[in-house]
Amino acid sequence: MNRRIFLKTVAKSAGLVFLSGKLFASARQEFSHLSTTKINEQQTDDLDKYDFIMPRVKFTPIKVPGRGEGPDLWNVRPGGDRNLMDHLSTVIRCKTKPILNVGQDGFSTQYADKEGQLNAIVTFDNPERINKFPFLFMTDENEFQFNLTQKNNLRDYIKRGGFLFMDDCVVGNGGDFFYQSAYRLLEDVFGRNSVKSISREHEIFHNVYDLGSIGLPHMKGQNHGAKGVFSGNRLAIFLSSNDIHCGWCDNSRTNFPPMKYEQALQMGINIIMYAISH
Repeated sequence: MNRRIFLKTVAKSAGLVFLSGKLFASARQEFSHLSTTKINEQQTDDLDKYDFIMPRVKFTPIKVPGRGEGPDLWNVRPGGDRNLMDHLSTVIRCKTKPILNVGQDGFSTQYADKEGQLNAIVTFDNPERINKFPFLFMTDENEFQFNLTQKNNLRDYIKRGGFLFMDDCVVGNGGDFFYQSAYRLLEDVFGRNSVKSISREHEIFHNVYDLGSIGLPHMKGQNHGAKGVFSGNRLAIFLSSNDIHCGWCDNSRTNFPPMKYEQALQMGINIIMYAISH
């Protein structure tokens, strides 16, 4: 029985998935097998020590004339990452890399600027580093652009079997600037009409938690629904305009209705489990 069939079978019968880190290890091994780059000693130790690591993608936003740069940057609110990793480790019984030195409330630490406040940091300027990780997370609220090298590295990363989750971070009723930039980038890199709507019937909404009745949870911002880029039959990039990461931050359950926090975490776990099983 392969990983995909195993995950779907257990998820349907139990509602929640309880398994060891073997599934995560298998995903890492399959992904690293596709990469020919050398892993340095420090990264090898880190990857061997934990079942799952969620790196943040670092990039530079564009300052648009007449509009100030929004405060939510690539390293915003590491407490959201911590809450998701804590929940994932409990539900899936896996060892996630801990996120340290952040406030008890997911919103209290504005930026990750200390060692240990994020699982890892990568850029698409450095393919040798991104190719160590089968899953990457990217968020911001501003417009951005990739240069040719970064575009080529993104394309190669996806072809190797990597997965990228891109989530627009929205302040108040601000615009969906990150989402629109990401949409343009993906259409440029993978071709016109490569960004597809993801239906509620897709297994990413059903593999661990059944979210088919609501689809992609909406926290704030303009709700464009779930979008993605497929590599063959595999969903390889998941694009959200709904500020799911902001939902992860709300462990105090004061910024959104309590159910929103749970739905955001459930969507995050579904995305991760889909990524490592395909």
